[in-house]
Amino acid sequence: MEHHNQVKPWVKNALISSIISVCIALFYIAGCVGELFDYYIKLELIVIGCHLIVFTIVFIFITRKITLKGKMDGVMFFAFQAYSWIAFYLLLALDPFSILDRRFGPNVMLMVNLVPLNTIIDQFSHYPSADYALKQIFGNIIVLAPLCFFLLYFRRIRVRHAFLVLFLYSLSIEFLQFLSDLFLWQRRAADIDDVILNTLGAAVGIAAYYLFIAITHHLSLLKNRFKKDGAKQHF
Repeated sequence: MEHHNQVKPWVKNALISSIISVCIALFYIAGCVGELFDYYIKLELIVIGCHLIVFTIVFIFITRKITLKGKMDGVMFFAFQAYSWIAFYLLLALDPFSILDRRFGPNVMLMVNLVPLNTIIDQFSHYPSADYALKQIFGNIIVLAPLCFFLLYFRRIRVRHAFLVLFLYSLSIEFLQFLSDLFLWQRRAADIDDVILNTLGAAVGIAAYYLFIAITHHLSLLKNRFKKDGAKQHF
């Protein structure tokens, strides 16, 4: 008789993700413990907490059907979790020790760009060296590429849907940044160019996925060949 009391994979994922979220929240609170009674600091912590809740729910939803079938899957899932929290820090969070130095003020319109390629052109024209602009562009392209790779690896999306998924994901991030700036004056830019560049990251993720498949397939063929050669020598 089969036992049905085994813990489902998504429950484990939810537990791990929730624990990490709580640890991150405590880390932010510890960094601002001296200023917790400041009105704007409390608002800042509240919005970061809301971002954490939304991010945790989305992560649990994405990983709810992932079943780890071997060591490689385990390594990939660990890397996926590590990447997810690094991406959260880069895209939605803040340095906890810089919150105390923030200057709040109504600056919403200065931090919004709805004109495609406007920010990219502006970066190239206002800096004597192209290094800064290239780093910004490359960073925005590459930041969501691993997300595309992991979603393809765990079969959570199909290749033909990759660009749409990353577009919607990036658009959601920019919308959250806009709301944060609108209501909390967080000085977080909402930029259509970021959405464009993030979406282009799907191409990098797809290329990395196919490269990974090709390499693993080649290694598998080599492994089988060595086994056959060893068997022939044995006989």
